[in-house]
Amino acid sequence: MANDRAGAATDSAPTPTAGTSRDRRDSFQFAFLVFALTAGHTAASMALLVIPAVAPVVAADYGIDPSLIGYQISIVSAGLITSAMFLGNLSRKLGAGRTNQIGHGLVAGGMLLMLVPSPISLIAGSYALGNGYGLLGPSSSSLLMRFAPAARRNFVFSVHQTAIPIGGILAALISPLIAITLGWRWALVLAASLLLMVIAIMQGGRARWDDDRDHGTAAVSRNPLADFFMIWRDRRLRMLSIVGGALCWGQFVVVSYTVVTCVQELGMSLVLAGTVLTIVQLSNGGGRVIAGWLADRVRSSTRVITWIAWMMLATSIAAIWMNASWSALSLYLLFGLLGMATGAWAGLLIADVSRLAPHGRVSSAICGMLIYINIGKFLGPIAFANVYALTNSYGIAFGSMGLPAIVALVCLTSVTSMTRQARAARNA
Repeated sequence: MANDRAGAATDSAPTPTAGTSRDRRDSFQFAFLVFALTAGHTAASMALLVIPAVAPVVAADYGIDPSLIGYQISIVSAGLITSAMFLGNLSRKLGAGRTNQIGHGLVAGGMLLMLVPSPISLIAGSYALGNGYGLLGPSSSSLLMRFAPAARRNFVFSVHQTAIPIGGILAALISPLIAITLGWRWALVLAASLLLMVIAIMQGGRARWDDDRDHGTAAVSRNPLADFFMIWRDRRLRMLSIVGGALCWGQFVVVSYTVVTCVQELGMSLVLAGTVLTIVQLSNGGGRVIAGWLADRVRSSTRVITWIAWMMLATSIAAIWMNASWSALSLYLLFGLLGMATGAWAGLLIADVSRLAPHGRVSSAICGMLIYINIGKFLGPIAFANVYALTNSYGIAFGSMGLPAIVALVCLTSVTSMTRQARAARNA
């Protein structure tokens, strides 16, 4: 009897080999998730930044001043805002994996629409691109919050966010070469093809990722501003979201106008200007990883985001004196610092908002935050274009980014104060 019980216990207990095998399978599945999400976001980010990377050529093709190209990013931002307002429930209804695939499909469709040589198609394609891109952040964040180990969450989010600068690097390096040799619309074809490949790759893990979907949830939000006001009612989430909008203002000014500034103001060729944008994106990506590592080390995302906001203020002021007499090394250094200062914050902010979100409402909280962020993304290029129109100086227009940097610092001071008060209340 004792031997039978012992044998039964032995049979029922998981063996070390089984446990090791399961751990390896789980690790592989998580690695595949991070790879798929990062590859997809990379392809989508490349698509987003193709037009800014070849802005002078596109402007010449459409017969407009290159300084107006920032309005294209603002149209994309309008699509992002629409997506965040109306489609925040889509991840809950269809699953975050399927929603991510739909987002990539819309981005690809937007790129193909822009192949039609018409300003209306350029506007419609940009708007579709924005709608699709807006689905990627909430669905990716929902998956990462669900599957990422808590102790490594800041780092995982920051690694995933490197997809944005990597996509920007690909756009900066490849798009100008394609524009010069084949025509700029072939860069759109390449981006759309990569997105369709990603959709196919993601199908391998979609069933497991979407096993928590709720078919009873409405696909379109009945109250489009529900997520916006959910953020607004929570003071810390509100302040952090305003910080995101202020910093994103700077981020999309830099990625939208680096090539235009280098060609129009600094006298560079389109390909050489693309290398400067590559430096911006390399610094952006490296900054995200460093910021995530620092946040885990100092155990404070807010402190690291505050350092980033100070850096954005300093570099925007330095850019006022930028001109063609500067050495190539000085220009590369300036734009590298601008890239780091305006892009390193994203993973930390998303992780913070995800952590502070109400239980089961991570995707909704990210959608609400994205409305604030995309308002900044919408306003930034427009403000830049108008400052340039008034001053005829790209340096002064870059200097105007100091204003949103100050707004971010004020909000971060408020968040730090609230965090200290909450800690003191817990310890009382």
